[in-house]
Amino acid sequence: MKLENRVAIITGAGSGIGRATAVMFAEEGARVVVAELSETAGQQTAEAIRQRGGEALAIVTDVSDTKSVARLFTALDERDWPVDVLVNNAGNAERELTPVGKVSDETWDTILRVHLSGTFYCTREAVRRMTPRKRGAIINLGSVAGLSGLPGASSYTAAKGGVIALTKGISQEVAPLGIRVNCIAPGWIETPILDNLPQAWRERMPKSTPLGRIGRPEEIASVALFLASDDASFVTGQVISPNGGLYC
Repeated sequence: MKLENRVAIITGAGSGIGRATAVMFAEEGARVVVAELSETAGQQTAEAIRQRGGEALAIVTDVSDTKSVARLFTALDERDWPVDVLVNNAGNAERELTPVGKVSDETWDTILRVHLSGTFYCTREAVRRMTPRKRGAIINLGSVAGLSGLPGASSYTAAKGGVIALTKGISQEVAPLGIRVNCIAPGWIETPILDNLPQAWRERMPKSTPLGRIGRPEEIASVALFLASDDASFVTGQVISPNGGLYC
């Protein structure tokens, strides 16, 4: 198994890409830490893993709160669980597409805190624990929006673009320490975030994607598995965009 005897923290693992990644990692032998804001959703993911014979621990975590993130990692320290893999997946989006002139300070701050600050807070704690062991893999979830832009989603686009830039900067810094940092920038994937988009957009998504369909969370999870495993031992600082040909 590709992740046997490794501990993997996955933020936002209560649904969508995070849940699919948590289940897949567990099937590959990882002890999975489900770091999820919703206690109910987190426990459901952990229970689904246990029912498949895996090992999982659910910890309520608000990645936008540096103290909450610190508590997450302290809880693992107390259990003597090392940090081998971190997947920064937790995210949110505007409730609806909004012209930049109408975006509120609150919306801007909330989106940036969850995606960009949350990725930074978790990465900082993980690197502190990976450094003495001279190994580790960090996978950040960006978006094709951070590569190509998305009209009406200025805060989300900026946050995901920031995650991509953060990935590139940190990857060069920690590579000498044996830590790999990569980013996945998915295209249209069937997750709860798509519920915020107008129906007309939903109908256009398959037509605008050369492969002719929306992606599945499991298809992103498989990329995360590759990046977390030794199969990607010479891969760092990269942005991989599984998007069905939407953006090349």
